[in-house]
Amino acid sequence: MRKSVLKAMPLAKPLAVAAALACALVGSAQAQTSVTIYGRVDAGINYQSNQVGKDANGNTIRGGQWGIGGNEWGTSMIGFKGVEDLGGGLKALFTLESGFQADTGRFNGTGLFNRRSTVGLNGGFGTVKIGRDLALPSDRVWSIDPTGQQNMSTSTLFKGRNWPQTSNQIQYVTPDMGGLYVHLMYGAGEAAGSTTRGPTGSGIGNSTGIAVGFVQPTYELLAMYDTAHDENGTYDNLFSRSKEITVGGNVTFGATKLYAGWQNLSAPAQPLTTSGIGAANKANQFWLGANFQATPALTLIGAAYHVKLNHDVGSANLFMVGANYNLSKRTLLYASVGTIRNGSNTDFQVQTGDSTGLTGQNQNTFYTGISHSF
Repeated sequence: MRKSVLKAMPLAKPLAVAAALACALVGSAQAQTSVTIYGRVDAGINYQSNQVGKDANGNTIRGGQWGIGGNEWGTSMIGFKGVEDLGGGLKALFTLESGFQADTGRFNGTGLFNRRSTVGLNGGFGTVKIGRDLALPSDRVWSIDPTGQQNMSTSTLFKGRNWPQTSNQIQYVTPDMGGLYVHLMYGAGEAAGSTTRGPTGSGIGNSTGIAVGFVQPTYELLAMYDTAHDENGTYDNLFSRSKEITVGGNVTFGATKLYAGWQNLSAPAQPLTTSGIGAANKANQFWLGANFQATPALTLIGAAYHVKLNHDVGSANLFMVGANYNLSKRTLLYASVGTIRNGSNTDFQVQTGDSTGLTGQNQNTFYTGISHSF
């Protein structure tokens, strides 16, 4: 399968093409077919302490950094999805979705539809989808994370491991069985003579996953196992090409929803350094948190995350509090503050996706903004 080689680019031209495509689809749709344009735009103000930079003379300096941020609360995206009723309870469906940075107008990563580009069927048997899609951690972990996978979340102490998208996927989700579901995912490595390796130079191999969940009005449980191989068919990077186990859930008591979870990462083939975070090839993360519905519009959030790495590398903690205020069903204001406390050998950044942190150094953050969905 031909891989996309598009670089990060301004949204105007690609989205003009995508919008024209969507209009054509809508125009040709029959009565039993629906096509929807949807999306979200998220932007705000961001502060992080203890950042590394250069002064006018090129000397390394450290200090706080303010900026206009994007995607702190959730990913900015635009998408197109459609459903066609084929009769007899069978439906065809598709999704095309792009993530972007609202502060710069540029796409995340490479490719036009960098988050989802799938086509499939839905019926009494469940749902089958083929194409590029969110991997299981991206698709499922948010429901057991007290922040809903904000920039401070379960992904922070796993350096973004819970946010992957995977190409060349086939997914199957069972129909709802009284709240019980099973979600299977396989992403082909597409290397000759192997089911786990990827093409030379790609950096990635195949990926797999299974999630079993049970959802009820007042609680939810999730158990999941997923893998992401490197191009050699091994697990060589703890925070990107590794095996992951997830167990967690939430329970609601009146206006309060409690969250708890555990995750394990392992990368048996990772080349180990003699010191620092690279000396570990296993990690365990635990978290507790709560959401409190103070008013119909205001949700208060609190969470604590702890990670421990093997080979005596040490541990780190993330603590955060925040609030979401809904101005309407589609528009909300948010604000969060947090701190990461690194051990002497760990270098986690307080916000997922930022540059490598400073070993043994703590960091604080504050972000606030607006998120609008359509």
